[in-house]
Amino acid sequence: DLVSLRQFEVVAVLECAGNRRDGLKAIKPVNGVIWGPGTASNSRWGGCRLRDVLVAAGVPANLCDPFYETPRHVEFAAYGEASDDVHYASSISLEWVMNPLNMVLVATEMNGKPLCRDHGYPARIVAPGLIGARWVKWLKYIRVQDEESDNFYQKRDYKILPPMANGGNCEEFWPQFPALMELNIQGVICRPTAEERLCVDKPYLVRGYALSGGGRAVDRVEISLDDGNTWDLASLYTMHAKGKESDDQCQRDWAAKQWSWVLWSYRIESVPANCSIACRAWDSGGNKQPSAAVWNYRGVMNNAVFRVQPQITSSAHSRL
Repeated sequence: DLVSLRQFEVVAVLECAGNRRDGLKAIKPVNGVIWGPGTASNSRWGGCRLRDVLVAAGVPANLCDPFYETPRHVEFAAYGEASDDVHYASSISLEWVMNPLNMVLVATEMNGKPLCRDHGYPARIVAPGLIGARWVKWLKYIRVQDEESDNFYQKRDYKILPPMANGGNCEEFWPQFPALMELNIQGVICRPTAEERLCVDKPYLVRGYALSGGGRAVDRVEISLDDGNTWDLASLYTMHAKGKESDDQCQRDWAAKQWSWVLWSYRIESVPANCSIACRAWDSGGNKQPSAAVWNYRGVMNNAVFRVQPQITSSAHSRL
């Protein structure tokens, strides 16, 4: 019984690996739903640790046990049909699951309420720091096995294939490359949009989000108003790993794992006539968003510097 095990909460961002796929489609066609930058969300998840479920089923709790000398995997499957396999299934490494600091949950709550059907009722996997494809909903079974899942969505999907791979030859490349796990560093401008009008010489508050994977913290977001020639720091608003909300960078515990996204803002005191806004995020591993997008057939993990070219007018009302 899941509720009989110790219950935990974790605030974590869920991001689809195809977030910002539209930027890769702009280079050349990709295989996948053409998402913009909106397939990420931050929630408070509640449930028991998957680690504790496995220990209760007889898996050794101590990672120094000889059992772990052989790499193993934990597979999860979902109820319901899938378009490319008998059902949706995925797996992550047992070692990752058994580390209690990684906070992999069998979640039954979201934002303090029982999961609704759309979000995975009655139980789902919450795998902070990993791509959304590993957060399997509507759990049918969980099992420990010697090999990673052989499901379509593990073996022939959610991988970064080399640039020569395409719809005609991808079958030869799928077995050569690993299934995606950790999120990469990501930063997005939410306001203004390209359709928004900014008033020249007036102030404007630019806003967005940033995130990273593997427990790495977003340590800065930089803003450029001159196509990347110069950069300035945005103000960050984050939830600390210890559950305290703050905009004080000096109070952050960089040793703690960070699973939540970061919201940020940057005040333009006087909007220039030819305003092009760019943002790039950095994480505590020294990773930053690249200047240019790296195309791949599946259209995943696009984290290029985010750019917006808003409309500039002398008569519009700016939003502060």
